[in-house]
Amino acid sequence: MVYRAYGLNSFTGFAILGGVMISFWGNVLWSMASQFNWDKQVGLFEIYITSPAPISAILVGMSLGGILGTAPSAAMVALLGWAIFHPPINAVWPAVVSVFALTLASLYAMGMALSSLYLAYGREADSVNEALHEPVSLISGVYFPSTGGFSPFPLAVQAGASLIPLTLGMDALRRTLFFGQGFGEFYLDLELFALAVMGVALLFASSRALKFLENKGRRTGTIAVRQR
Repeated sequence: MVYRAYGLNSFTGFAILGGVMISFWGNVLWSMASQFNWDKQVGLFEIYITSPAPISAILVGMSLGGILGTAPSAAMVALLGWAIFHPPINAVWPAVVSVFALTLASLYAMGMALSSLYLAYGREADSVNEALHEPVSLISGVYFPSTGGFSPFPLAVQAGASLIPLTLGMDALRRTLFFGQGFGEFYLDLELFALAVMGVALLFASSRALKFLENKGRRTGTIAVRQR
C-alpha cells in the first residue's frame, strides 16, 4: 500500500513476490535445516543412521515435503496480492518457471547443508536461525531489490549477498515476472547458471558432511563436533 501511495506500482509486485519467497525461506530455516537436530533431541536420528536408506535421500524427501507443505500458503499470498493490488506483470512464463524451480532447488540444497551444521553443533541451531532469518531476508531482496540499480546497498554488500541463492533467485524472478526478460538475456542466463552451480555445490557439500557425521556416529557413538 505504501508503494501504491507513492505511485510505485511495480514495487507492489516486488513486495508480493517477496511475501511468496519468504515463506519458503522460513521453511528452509525452521523446518529443513533444523529438522535433524530436533530429531536427534528426541532420539529419531539414531533410527536414520541404522536404516539402509542414505541420509541424503531422507533429506531430499524432507525438502520435497517442505516445498509441497509451503506451496499452499505461498500460493495464497500470491493470489490475494495480485487480486487486491493488481501489480503490472510482463512475464516470460517458461523463464519464470525455470527460475523458480532453480531457486527452490538451490535454496533447499542450502537447507540441507545447514542441517548437517546444525546437527553437529546442536543447541546453537535455534540461535543461528534467529541470527540468519531477518538479515538474510533484508539483503537478499525479499523486502526490496537488493542488487542492481534499485539497490540501496553498496557494491560490496551486493556482491556478498549474491552468494545467497535467495538473492539471485529474487533478482531473476523480478526480471522474468516484471521486466519481460527471458532466456538469452545475459544477466538472467548468468544468474540461472550461478543458481545451478550453487545448487550442485551445496548438495555435494551437504552429502559429504552428512556422510562424515554418519561415519563418525557409527565409529564413536556421537555426531557432536564438541562435547559439553
